[in-house]
Amino acid sequence: MCSFLFLFFIIIFNELIIFIFHNNTIRNLIINIYIYFMNKVIELQNGEKIIIRHLKKSDVEGVWKNFNDVIYENAYLPILFPMRSQLEKDSWYRSIKKENQICIVAENPNFRFPNDIIGQCEILNSEWDAAIHIGILGILLKKKYRDLGIGRQLIDSAIRESEKLNNKEKIILSCFSSNERALYLYKSIGFTVVGVRKKQFYMDSKYYDEVLMELFTEEYINKNP
Repeated sequence: MCSFLFLFFIIIFNELIIFIFHNNTIRNLIINIYIYFMNKVIELQNGEKIIIRHLKKSDVEGVWKNFNDVIYENAYLPILFPMRSQLEKDSWYRSIKKENQICIVAENPNFRFPNDIIGQCEILNSEWDAAIHIGILGILLKKKYRDLGIGRQLIDSAIRESEKLNNKEKIILSCFSSNERALYLYKSIGFTVVGVRKKQFYMDSKYYDEVLMELFTEEYINKNP
């Protein structure tokens, strides 16, 4: 009798799981609840505590402020003009949430809005239907907070969340060949170079090569349990 009841509950539980993951509304609700509570705290060498968590609506201005600040550095992004349009900022946020794409932020709770967001790491979906298993990584950090281990924490969380929530099997990225700091970080995490596009970008009367890299999520997680 006990064995029969146990088998019955196992069957019901399996059917419930199948129903949940085939019902997008319920699945998205569960994901959103998980995202709301997922966060971790890291402590820097200077004693500052940084929160690593998923993006919230209130972070949008801080995220785009970081983006524009890096554009002004004119060294790491192939973009010449800052983002000003509130409509485009809001559209970006809606796209992240609608497609369950990954955006992990680093927050310094001691700073006031919008300066509390000191970094962010996205893993976005590929535009191709046949490449839904691929995630495209991009990361930004305030200049003051580079080389402190925050970038590594952001990338680690983003990779794990993309595998857990979106079943991403491979993460790809691209980087200026001149960005030696970023290339060192990516390689130390486990990304491998798969190609170089020569003279891909032209900025300030100078050509830049683009380095293409990839990482397989299962291999990464197995090596970093």
